[in-house]
Amino acid sequence: MNTAERVVEILDTLASSAGSCGVSEISRQLGLGKNNVFRILSALESKGWVHQDVETRRYSLTGAMARVALQSLSQLDIQRVSLPFLDELQAITGETSALSIRVDFERMFISSVPSHHEVRQMVPLGERRQMWYGSGGRAILAFMAEEEIGAVLRQFEASGVSVLAGGQAVTIDSLRQELAQVRSQGFSVAAGERTSGICGVSAPIFNHEQKVVGSLSVSGPMPRFDLDKACQHGPLVLDRAKKISSILGASIA
Repeated sequence: MNTAERVVEILDTLASSAGSCGVSEISRQLGLGKNNVFRILSALESKGWVHQDVETRRYSLTGAMARVALQSLSQLDIQRVSLPFLDELQAITGETSALSIRVDFERMFISSVPSHHEVRQMVPLGERRQMWYGSGGRAILAFMAEEEIGAVLRQFEASGVSVLAGGQAVTIDSLRQELAQVRSQGFSVAAGERTSGICGVSAPIFNHEQKVVGSLSVSGPMPRFDLDKACQHGPLVLDRAKKISSILGASIA
């Protein structure tokens, strides 16, 4: 383990600790010599990144370290971070992958990697859509705060919509049941809700504040990409959405 790796390991140990840590404690956890640990902690303290309590002689992270972390998070671009995973999903599934972000109580497509099939789903980048229909919208809606979900459902009620593009009846009760299922399985599937003949599967993306900020999707034309196929790809899309969330700073179980 080189010096840089030792610094990272020590900072990670302090960050994951419920309180402060002593030199001996860190030494045991990481298998490092006490002198090495003390030397690194002293250097970090001189930079203002850790603080040593005078009485206990134990170390903890300072606000300076938190500012560095927050500055790093603020520089992360969800579109840039997601692109490799969009490419991967398109390559694995053969269907169109897309990234939506939350914009108030709507969502908007900002990235897409189209399928190579001649007949394929084309995602309208920059278009805003309601949260209450489509797998991408419900993947976000299911994890919004309860008062926000209520506001979106009131928008749905005011719209007067009772039947979706594929002929499915939709009510507030049916939407709440679907949102509960999304929270339970971690991803959302939908078929023919806005455009008849199109099926999709989506999973939510979270930021460092554990707030849902978007969704990752795969969609394609039926019957090539039907509900069974969408459900099969659900865990795959969820896994890649979790990886994006983790890069953005979310704590993912």
